[in-house]
Amino acid sequence: MVESRAVLGIPEFDDRVGTALPPGWLALLTGHSGSGAPLLAKQFAHAGVGTVPVLFYTTYERTEDVRKAFDDFGWDPASVKIVNLADEYYERVLVHGLEVARAREVGLSLDQLVDGAPKGTAGRSFSLTNRMLSDLAVIDSPFRLVVDSVDFFFEVLAPHDVTTVARQIRHRCQTIGGQALLTAHSIAQDRSVFGLLQDLADLVLELRPEPKVDHYEHTLLLEKVGNRPDLTRIYRAEVGETGWYLSDPGTPRG
Repeated sequence: MVESRAVLGIPEFDDRVGTALPPGWLALLTGHSGSGAPLLAKQFAHAGVGTVPVLFYTTYERTEDVRKAFDDFGWDPASVKIVNLADEYYERVLVHGLEVARAREVGLSLDQLVDGAPKGTAGRSFSLTNRMLSDLAVIDSPFRLVVDSVDFFFEVLAPHDVTTVARQIRHRCQTIGGQALLTAHSIAQDRSVFGLLQDLADLVLELRPEPKVDHYEHTLLLEKVGNRPDLTRIYRAEVGETGWYLSDPGTPRG
């Protein structure tokens, strides 16, 4: 029997799906605000701790909030490299733009602004994709990576650049056995581009909250598992003390 590989960090899910995936793969998880997708992304990251390097790129949460979420569920944030891409983008791109605008308002020339900038920062460009891919370039063994979420990429990059970076991450996964998860909190993006992300992914999931009388019930839709449509399922999912778990064995998708 082929040994099961950790996928989401949910044992009953991993046992079913793990052996159907190649050693290196890309997953796409969607779920709008309140669905719990960010927590599942952290659980995915935690599943790699102790076995491979783990990188967690957040684009909307404060770094301390990410660490607290790990702590709340008994996961060790110290074992995860947490990178706040939104903060870096703000500091390297938006703040510089504000400084240029302010300097022009008070009559300073661009040369004066450059002369007054901290040494080594003037004129330095910042690329979200290069920032992330440079981290991957120095890893030459299996890894686990999370981007939570790609919505930010759609805000600051051209659509084709979003699919390009997804392709680069997937290629790196395939080359050295990495496992990567991209989350999307909104699918109100270019539908054709989002469809390409789904096509690129080996694993496609959606977390969906369903309102009841006095609570929400959560459904985890397993929409794609490589070339195994027989494994697609609809699961009832709940959050316990140690994260997400499945409360039923799942029903095949129609």
